[in-house]
Amino acid sequence: MGAKQILTTSLLSATLVLGSVTAATAVEAIPSPSPLATTSPVAMSYAAQLAAYKVALASYQVALEQYRASWKAAVEKYNAAWKLQMDQYAAAVKAATVDYRAAQQARQIKRQAIISTFQDAIAKANANFEASTAVATTADQKSAAVTARNAAVTAATAARKIALDALGALVKPAMPTKPVKPAPLVKPEPPVKPLPPVKSSPATSSASKSPKPEISISISENAKKLRKKK
Repeated sequence: MGAKQILTTSLLSATLVLGSVTAATAVEAIPSPSPLATTSPVAMSYAAQLAAYKVALASYQVALEQYRASWKAAVEKYNAAWKLQMDQYAAAVKAATVDYRAAQQARQIKRQAIISTFQDAIAKANANFEASTAVATTADQKSAAVTARNAAVTAATAARKIALDALGALVKPAMPTKPVKPAPLVKPEPPVKPLPPVKSSPATSSASKSPKPEISISISENAKKLRKKK
């Protein structure tokens, strides 16, 4: 084999070796794809629970506002109804009292008129008696004056009795019955507030990895072996 052929063969071999090394380097230079970040089942479950909790919390807040508004309206309605009953009762009592006092005053006026009439009749009988006795000269005249006065007093007394009997006694009006306060309202149970989810602690990396084997040979044993070899 000539020198020229040997040189050619060497060049070919070097080229092949260099090509294979370059290809291998290029292959090694390509970065391997990083593993995709995946969500653990625990994290996904907690996220779903948290989302459901937020929805439930929003519903709870709406229900709580409705509960408060409904209870407030019920209390106001209860108080308004009771106040209306008491106002109506007070108005009825006041009206009955006013009517009674008016009737009492009217009766008193009538009674006073009867008494005045009787007093006027007695005064007239006495005046007539005094006038008759003033001019009477005999016992019969004086006796007649006394008889006339007694008759006038008797008649006035009888007329007074008849008038008072006709007036009658004053009867108090029947007062309205005081209303009975209804039973107090029973407050309903408020909506139940949802509980937030509890986030479970992730597994530690040391638990997932296999434990490294412990070195069983201590430093003293290594020293002993080295001494024996020497």
